[in-house]
Amino acid sequence: MNDASHTRDVSFGGLPGYVWHLVLATVISFFVISAVLSYRSVNIIAENNRSINNTLQTINLIKDLKTELLAAESSQRGFLLTSDEQYLEPYHKTLHVIDDLLNQLNDASEEIPAQRKRYEELYSYVLDKINEMQMIVGLTGEDRYREAINKVRTDEGIRLMQLITGLIGEMEADEADRLKKNKSHAFNNRQFIVASLLLTNSIGLVLSLGIFFILYRNSAKVADLYRALERANSELEMKVDARTQTLMQYSEELQRSNKELEAFAFVASHDLQEPLRKIRAFGDRLQQKFAPELGERGADYVQRMQAASERMSALIDDLLSFSRVTTKQKPFVQVDLNKVMARVLDDLDYAIEETSSTLFIDPLPVIDADASQMGQVFMNLIANSLKFRHADTPAVIKVICEEKLVSPLVEDVREWCCIKFSDQGIGFDPHYADRVFNLFQRLHGRDEYSGTGIGLALCRKIVERHGGSIEAESELGEGATFIIRLPMTQPVVEPLDV
Repeated sequence: MNDASHTRDVSFGGLPGYVWHLVLATVISFFVISAVLSYRSVNIIAENNRSINNTLQTINLIKDLKTELLAAESSQRGFLLTSDEQYLEPYHKTLHVIDDLLNQLNDASEEIPAQRKRYEELYSYVLDKINEMQMIVGLTGEDRYREAINKVRTDEGIRLMQLITGLIGEMEADEADRLKKNKSHAFNNRQFIVASLLLTNSIGLVLSLGIFFILYRNSAKVADLYRALERANSELEMKVDARTQTLMQYSEELQRSNKELEAFAFVASHDLQEPLRKIRAFGDRLQQKFAPELGERGADYVQRMQAASERMSALIDDLLSFSRVTTKQKPFVQVDLNKVMARVLDDLDYAIEETSSTLFIDPLPVIDADASQMGQVFMNLIANSLKFRHADTPAVIKVICEEKLVSPLVEDVREWCCIKFSDQGIGFDPHYADRVFNLFQRLHGRDEYSGTGIGLALCRKIVERHGGSIEAESELGEGATFIIRLPMTQPVVEPLDV
């Protein structure tokens, strides 16, 4: 929970993370808007230039058409007056030019309805004018001067030329007005583009200066943080060195303590057992040789003494086993728990047969373990089930195993197994589920059930040494279940470089 809160509160330069996200979004938006605005500005300028060029081209076409018509009419009149064929050469050239100009003017006026209508009228009048000039030229070439002169005197050509000139004037005025408007639009657009570019560049400059200022200010903070981090690292190294020295001292003390415990175990297994053996031996002699002299009460005292010495011997043996969990431990190796269980059942074969008990055992896994210690755990749990069965009722013991379970620890990626020992015995009050694993804890009197109260404590110590856990579930009179959870593999312990 604390790590998550710390992650959410991460800041840079004294500002929360969400502020930097907002700044980044603003900068990206600014550049996107600038790019769109620049693209639009280029398109507007190109469109304005295209409109102005089209208008200028149309004006030039109109003027050229008017000039060529006048030139054609002048060449036609010169031929009429002089009958000189040299006048016809520019006349024919002019007619070809007029035809090309009409085609170009047709294309230029397609997008403007008013100009299109004028062009259609102009085209009709120009064709009529050309036909009229060709008729006069044809009559003159056939030496029919009078007919040609009469045709000129009808003033039809003058009327057509006036109509053409009027339409050309209207088209020129319309194009001039359009040119003026396009130039005005171009000027306004140019003003807008300049203002927009100035604004975007100003904003970009302000953003750049702001980011530069923040980065410049943060560089000093980062340098201070690095120096503080170096100091913290130095202090941490000193603390680690001091802690290492302390751990080394603890390790030495632990080694001394283990040696003392081993010495105690030796005394318990030899020196303390020797007096007990003598007590039992002399007690046996008293019972065998002096039974009549002891009488009934004396024999009872000797029998109680013998029983107490046997309990004392069993207690010493159990304490010795308990102490050897740590003092005589073996390294973890791959252990087939099925083989361990088979050896335990061989040892308990007589007790199982005597009580007519039944065992149902699942296949067990291969794990990293201490085989002898796992045998002690299995031995104690099965022996408990045999001991705490209902009177005159065979025990039914089930050993259920589940493999490849997810570790109960979040950071542990190893696979685990779960082994459950359940029976249908007398059980115990669930309030004692934790206390049954305490040293010397007994829930029943010695007269009812034998034992020293160390077996389950020994089981817990061994399971915890293997990095696992053990717990008990029970209901009074309905049997008990002991649940062992163990990792399938043990971590590799590398020696420390001291």
